[in-house]
Amino acid sequence: MSRLAQALTLLAALAALIALAALYLRRVRMPRPPVGRFVRSDIAVMTVTLVTMPPIYLHLPRALTTCAFGAVFLGACSMGLAPVMGGRRAAVVALTLGSFILTAHLAGWVPARIAAGDLLLALAVIGVSNLWAQTGMTAGQVAALAGLLAPYDLLATGLTSVTAHLVHHFAGMPLGPMLAVDDGTSPIGAGLGDCLMLALWPLVAAKAFGRAAGWYGAIIGLCVVSVVLAGAVAGWVDGGVPLLTGLGPCIVAQYAYWRTRRGPERRTVDWRGTAPEPSADPFHEQDVAVALALADQHRDGGWLAVTEGRVVGHGPSPGGARRAAREAGHTAVPVVVAVRPRGTTAERTGEWRSNLG
Repeated sequence: MSRLAQALTLLAALAALIALAALYLRRVRMPRPPVGRFVRSDIAVMTVTLVTMPPIYLHLPRALTTCAFGAVFLGACSMGLAPVMGGRRAAVVALTLGSFILTAHLAGWVPARIAAGDLLLALAVIGVSNLWAQTGMTAGQVAALAGLLAPYDLLATGLTSVTAHLVHHFAGMPLGPMLAVDDGTSPIGAGLGDCLMLALWPLVAAKAFGRAAGWYGAIIGLCVVSVVLAGAVAGWVDGGVPLLTGLGPCIVAQYAYWRTRRGPERRTVDWRGTAPEPSADPFHEQDVAVALALADQHRDGGWLAVTEGRVVGHGPSPGGARRAAREAGHTAVPVVVAVRPRGTTAERTGEWRSNLG
């Protein structure tokens, strides 16, 4: 494959990645994990981690690096697919895809391994970018992260050989952190951090400032990629190109523009158009009565998760019922009641009160 064909294929793949991440944001609501909200210290920790990990990767055995990235990608892929198809099916799909990648690597099916690896990385990026965008990461925090990573990328890729050594270390490795279109001696590809920032910024921009900001974020990001790829194809640059060095200032400039034009960012609850959940006990006696009535009619033992007068989850434990409700796509906090044929309504009321947490 010629370098021009590689560049065009990579540009199309990145455009599809951004579009799918935006479609996911519009159509799928991810359950909020119990980890609080993003704060400035989280951005600092993420920056330090991203800066210090590459030199560590160079001193790790390739097999160990493959296992580490494989676990991260499979977990992120399963997390992103769970709201769409349920937790168990998502885990099966992720494990099947990972197994196919390893099989293709061992069998020497290079094109199949590259295609499947790119698909797994894309699913992971879509899941992580939407998790961050939907659980409260602000446009200001993403702009700060991009601004901090821009000089590091210039140092690691443009002024030193850290990134070049990483590309050589990851070359031909299954489950590697790169969206690649070829496995030649000098392939054109985009790193995991580049893909994540390209997908994440349009999502948080649209959430914070409106759909126009998201569109401009996606278009400007792809324009930066096009300029970088044009330089690589024309031979203007030799070796790796620090994509984040150009993308980071563009993101910061967009944030400053939209912040000045539109004012403060929209909160996540304002973007969703829903009121925040109350911090006090969210259950009402009417909901409890409905849940207990449904439990009386349920023949199987275990626990029921009830929301808006209907059963949304069933499991052998309170946590299992809540998990089943989340996997079915219900993000509201349910009422959980026990189903025990020998128990009375009064006994189950006591059990419900002891399992509100």
